[in-house]
Amino acid sequence: MKKTLLYMAFIAMSSNVIAQVGVETPTPQSTLHVNGSLQVVKDFNVGGNAKTRGNSGNRGEVLMSNGAGAAPTWGTIESQNFLKVVFVGNKTDINPSSGSYTGTGSNPVSTHDSYTQNYVYNVSNKIDNTYLKYNSTTGLFTVIKPGYYNIVPYITYDLSLNGNGYTAGTAKSTIQKVSPATTTLASMSTGHGERTLAVYHNLSSISYFNTDDTFRIRCVYTQNFRLSAGNIHISYLTP
Repeated sequence: MKKTLLYMAFIAMSSNVIAQVGVETPTPQSTLHVNGSLQVVKDFNVGGNAKTRGNSGNRGEVLMSNGAGAAPTWGTIESQNFLKVVFVGNKTDINPSSGSYTGTGSNPVSTHDSYTQNYVYNVSNKIDNTYLKYNSTTGLFTVIKPGYYNIVPYITYDLSLNGNGYTAGTAKSTIQKVSPATTTLASMSTGHGERTLAVYHNLSSISYFNTDDTFRIRCVYTQNFRLSAGNIHISYLTP
């Protein structure tokens, strides 16, 4: 019994002197160095001290490093500054499928809003309804969660049905806030020569929206036009 107690005391003294424990390694590089797998059946607590238990985090949180010498902390991915994609849509049809929208036939296009059409995405590949709602009939987006949104649409005008002498004109595409007041967030206007059969626009806007604010993508051409294939992705900039 005395030998056993003496041996345990020696082990305790050795641990205090070395202050490092190695599992499957004779040369531990940290206080506890495990050369192998680690299985945690219950909580994984971080932080705390000799008298306080560490934090085991909440469901869905991830462990984040705070650098050398500091305890890691639990947090959500969204708590970091990054763009969270909340809507991805595609326009795979040509609207109208036959015939054309009526163009203005004159410049400038900005004075002819009655000829302007909403760009409607008939395919919603992804939508996070905690951030946005989308009306696939009107093409109107409604904000649910306030914050900064990055809106990036790609737009195609189809002029292939226009006859000779009726394709030269100006195309204007706009990212437009509708409520609480009509505001242009981003716009592109390009001129095109005769026998232009297709026009392509790519826009981008980062703007702040409050809850219930609405926005849309608007398009117009100074000749008859149809709106064809395109896409959009909208991201939320986390605070």
